[in-house]
Amino acid sequence: MKITPRIVLANLEEYLDLFNFKLSEEARKTLNEVEEFAYKCDNPSNYNLFFSKAIRNSNFIQKAIKDFNKKPDIIVLKLEKDYFRCIDKIAKYNDDSCGYLEVDNRQRIDKASIIDIALEYCVKDNRNILKIEDIFLAAMEDYEKILREDDSHWVDKRLNKSDITFSHVCGYYDDNLEIKFEDIKEAIFYNNQYNISIKAV
Repeated sequence: MKITPRIVLANLEEYLDLFNFKLSEEARKTLNEVEEFAYKCDNPSNYNLFFSKAIRNSNFIQKAIKDFNKKPDIIVLKLEKDYFRCIDKIAKYNDDSCGYLEVDNRQRIDKASIIDIALEYCVKDNRNILKIEDIFLAAMEDYEKILREDDSHWVDKRLNKSDITFSHVCGYYDDNLEIKFEDIKEAIFYNNQYNISIKAV
């Protein structure tokens, strides 16, 4: 059976329903755009798309980025161009299509791990409606965890010495992408009136 973004989103909503969670309208739009982009490229989704589509659809995230004199639209474009540039000619969209319902090794499947962490942000903010910002914060946290576990060494040596930024996501230094994850998180907590102590376990 050919898997489509509609089926993938239905699987996600089935998973969320198990725990009595729902997607906000904006979060659903964002995740649908992640899946549609990946589907058109016939390639699994990755962090680039979760970051780019969340930025595109969240005024809070855009404001946080603008507060550091960076341009959200440029970051979105560079993340999506990098995703396209790195398309895996072997991996196909169908290979990653059931990730939200995967039972084994969820923490090593990008989309499953991101959603699981996002749910914890949601709970700690006393909600059962998943927001775009939950997904974005979860993607940052999961990406940071992966880098720590992999002990990555970069071809571009400037990335070895810096805090994690979108340059790391793309794998090369670019001043347009140089905004620290920690700074964005703090700005989102402040602008979005999260409890500043919220952090997914």
